[in-house]
Amino acid sequence: MKKVLKLSIVIVTWNNEEEIAECLRSIYANEENEPLGRIETIIVDNASSDNTVKVVKSFIELIEDDVKIIANDENLGFTRGANLGLRKAKGRYIFLLNPDTEIISDALVELVIKLENEKQAGIIAPQLLFRESEIQKSVRCFPKYRDIFFEILLLSKLFPNSRLFSRWKMNYFSHNEEAEVEQPMGAALMFNRKILEEADYLDERYDMFYSDVDVCKKISLAGHKIIFFPKAKIKHRKGVSVYKNRAYMISLWNKDCLKYFKKFHYNIILYPLLYAGLMISGFFRKFFSN
Repeated sequence: MKKVLKLSIVIVTWNNEEEIAECLRSIYANEENEPLGRIETIIVDNASSDNTVKVVKSFIELIEDDVKIIANDENLGFTRGANLGLRKAKGRYIFLLNPDTEIISDALVELVIKLENEKQAGIIAPQLLFRESEIQKSVRCFPKYRDIFFEILLLSKLFPNSRLFSRWKMNYFSHNEEAEVEQPMGAALMFNRKILEEADYLDERYDMFYSDVDVCKKISLAGHKIIFFPKAKIKHRKGVSVYKNRAYMISLWNKDCLKYFKKFHYNIILYPLLYAGLMISGFFRKFFSN
């Protein structure tokens, strides 16, 4: 009897030959995944210039499980690439996962079971750990203008535990407690596929950043819960793709940030101030990143 396809995993790659094999091995390491039924994994490669595609194809040849690769001829950006995989996914739940991650133990089973039992939940996110198993602060509030201004003025760094100056990045949150939250980091987000479809997937106006914030915002506004579930743990090498071209990524982040505020919080006075602040701070961030 063929197992039911309950979970689809979507991974977008771009020059990730050093990370993707470990990620895939961790997904399929635990063969006793009966609560999951059958798993499919969809790799969307954004025209990598290294051996990422070759590594994935070699992995596919070694296992019998349902792993597919979509090798794009051009770099579509993270958001468009992710939507390619998300729209092809057939599982009841879809896990959007970064290639620089490693599943720990039965984290996939824990996430699926919890999401199944939380009927009002649209998204669930695990606890993220650095490779040394230190907790990665991965939960944020939806940003407001003042939060970005506090970042630009470095007040959030001067007062990292302040519920005023560090509200956005929630440095005061323990990350050891199960909680209903606003926006977990997009490195590992599991969706109820039906609810994701109703939200019309990721907004492709964002190139790379803020598409995770945007989809959490849409799903939250639709009345669904977003759950942080630290019982499930995943290791994450934060910023692997970002650090490959730091200056370019700073520009992308600024542009996507502006798109988010224009969509959800446009203000005729504050928006131009935000634009100016990001351009000025972006110049210095690029300068010191070289």
